[in-house]
Order: sequence, then structure tokens, then C-alpha cells
Amino acid sequence: MKSLVGITSILMLLLAGGCSTSPSDSVTQRTPHPFCALPNDMAKRLDQALAEEYQQGTFSGTVLISRQQQQVLDCSYGEADKQGQQLNNDQTLSDIGSIAKTFTAAAVLLLQAEGQLQLSDSVGHFYADAPTDKQDISILQLLTHQSGLDNFHNNSDFEAISREQAEQRILAMPLISPPGSDIAYSNAAYTLLAAIVERVSGQTFEQFVQQRLLSPLALRSTGFYTDPRLNSQPIAKGYGGQHSGERTYDKPLTWALKGAGGMLSTSKDLQRWFRALQDSEQLPAALRHQVFLPANKKWTLGNWAISGANGMSIWQMGGSTDFGYTALVQYVPERDLLIVLTLNSYSDKYANATHHRISRNLLLPLLL
Repeated sequence: MKSLVGITSILMLLLAGGCSTSPSDSVTQRTPHPFCALPNDMAKRLDQALAEEYQQGTFSGTVLISRQQQQVLDCSYGEADKQGQQLNNDQTLSDIGSIAKTFTAAAVLLLQAEGQLQLSDSVGHFYADAPTDKQDISILQLLTHQSGLDNFHNNSDFEAISREQAEQRILAMPLISPPGSDIAYSNAAYTLLAAIVERVSGQTFEQFVQQRLLSPLALRSTGFYTDPRLNSQPIAKGYGGQHSGERTYDKPLTWALKGAGGMLSTSKDLQRWFRALQDSEQLPAALRHQVFLPANKKWTLGNWAISGANGMSIWQMGGSTDFGYTALVQYVPERDLLIVLTLNSYSDKYANATHHRISRNLLLPLLL
């Protein structure tokens, strides 16, 4: 009877969507893609390449690819929670790192579309006592990483600092270049933008993003750390880096990270988010027009990086954490090709560049 119960349990696990094994089992014994539809030869080639990397321990998570509004691949690999033996699927929430900046940029562009601020407005307009060298930094320069502000204003992503403390630190930072003279990625600039959103809207940054962006677009699986709306949904643990086996969702969201990160989403929601920025009537046309408008040689106004492959342009935004999470949204306009990665583990092979290397080394060569 005990043997029959054991066999029945295993069969039920297999039928439920894949073989879930204990963390001590080797990766080759796991079903690499328990939630995966392979409708054509392209999907099978993509899955084969990804499954090989997964079996080597390179990554786990979900890969979602569409072309001309049609799904090409929707596959998940590995475990969301090894201890709880929960497998990843396309409804699993994962930390999206700096992709959160696309929501911050959209919040700013929304306020501009409603006439509540202008991209030409200066830091001095919002902070009358800002140091002289920061007074003339514009909203536009903050958005497009041309403010001259250094990258970080915090000692860690979870440092307990208030908005006022963050504003004071950012405005006191020595500039690394004169505003507008150079392009230098700045998390601090996006935290300051989130603070300006609060000052202009009269709402907390989280409330504004939730009420004006997430809710109208029905992005029900996207939100901030500790957001109780997300607590009942499956949230992946991160495996890799310095804090393997933990969830960033459980960490406090302070002004060390707000505006620059601190959000979770699913591959499905990130796909909806990108498509909404292209054509959703729930967003003002003025916002949608500006999101992908190149502002300099590296960035669009909506914080999408400009790059290329095989002679084609690419808009993309990626993110990573020290917990093993990496994420990527990548779009090739010439092919109407959209790639979304929400990954929750990495090894030493690619480390926190896993999202970029998986796309560049495996996906784009096959797709382009």
C-alpha cells in the first residue's frame, strides 16, 4: 500500500505539469520545462537551446517571445522555490530590477501629458534650496541619464532612509560631469524623479503608479515589495549572488531603491506593459508618443536603452539583483519581435548578466 501511494503521488506530480524533485537532486533529473507549449519548429529549437543552458545550471525562470502579436515561445524552467518544490510558470512573480525605471519614466511622462510638469522644468523649480550646480538640471536630463548625478545615493538597496534623506543625499552628491554634457547611468536620478512624482501628484509614488498605470492596464501581477495585493500570488525566490534562497519581495522598500527598482512582475504582465506603451488607449497618446522617442544616442525618453543586432535596432531594458534575479524586455521594431525574460537564478557562468547573455548568445541568433 505504501509503495502504491508513492507511485501514485509521483504520477500526480508528472500529470500536474512536470517532475518536481528535491533540491539535492541533480538538474538533469528535473523536467526542464514543465510549463511549455512548442507549436512549431522555431519554438522547439529555442527550447532546446534554453533547456541545455538550464540543465547546466545557468538559469531558471520564464522566457516569453512574441512576433507580430503572435506567441512564438512561452516556456518556464526550474523551480520558483526549491525548498517548497514549486515550479516556475508564466504566472510566477519575479524581481524585475531596473525595469522598474520604465514605470517611473512613464509616471513622469504621464504628469507631463496632463500639464502638471514639463520636461524642461529644473531641479530648482522643485527644490529651491538645491545647490547651485544642481539648480539647472532638467527633468529631461534626469530621465535620459544626462544629469551628471552619480549612480548611487545609498549604502544598500534596503538602507532605511526616508524621502527627505534621499533628496538631501542626492542633491549633496558631487556631480561626475556637467549636466547635459555626458551620458552616465544613474539610479539616484530615478529616485529623485520618484520624489518629484510625489511632490507634484500629492500621492505616494506607489499609489500613483498603482492607480494611474497598473490598475488601468490590469497589470494585476505587478507591484512593489511587500505589496499585500501580491501576497497570494506565487513569488519566486532568487538563487545566486550574495543572498541566494531569499525573496526581495519580503524586504522593506525604502528611498534607497524607490523609483530605480523595488518591483516585481510576471512575463505576461511585462509583455502587456510593453504593448500598452505602444498602443493602449488607457494611456494618453502624448505619453505613448514619447516613450520610445530617442532622446540621445543611448536612451529613449521612457528609459528604454537603444542598441542593435544584425543591423537591426533594439529597444531594451534589463535589471538584476544580488539575489539571483535577472529580467529583460527586448524589442526589435523591424520584426515586431518582443522578448521577455523573468529569471530567478544564475550561476558564475554569466552571473548578473545572465538575462543579456541568454538573449544575445541564444535567442537573437535563432530569431534574427
